[in-house]
Parts: sequence; C-alpha cells; structure tokens
Amino acid sequence: MHLTHKIALRPTPEQADYFARACGTARKVWNWALDEWSKQYAGGGKPNAMALKKQFNAIKYELYPWLRDIHRDAHA
Repeated sequence: MHLTHKIALRPTPEQADYFARACGTARKVWNWALDEWSKQYAGGGKPNAMALKKQFNAIKYELYPWLRDIHRDAHA
C-alpha cells in the first residue's frame, strides 16, 4: 500500500518574496562556485568544495552585502 502526502504552501506575500530571494541566493552562490571551479581547473588547479566554501565565506559580505538578509542555509 502506498501512502502519499500532498502539502501545499500558501505563503504570505512577504514569505513568497523571501523564498524567491533565498532561491536566487542559492543560485547565485552555485553559479559563483561553478565559475570559480572552472577557472581553477582551467588554470591547472585541483579545486575542492571545502576550499571554495572557505574562499566564498571570506569574500561574501564584501561582494554581496545583501546576503546578510538571507539565512545562511541558503548560501553556506
């Protein structure tokens, strides 16, 4: 027997805005990491996730101050 649960979110306009910003933040960070990975790999380096995470954490608030408005789970 298969059981399913269907959950519908009905966010307020403020919550919907926050969700959109959090998703955009995750996409921005992913694209930054992908670009940085490609640059390091093309330069003969061996990039790894932990090094990229440390590199991003060192510069994130200088380059992207709006990240302070989004929970860190979206960009950590």
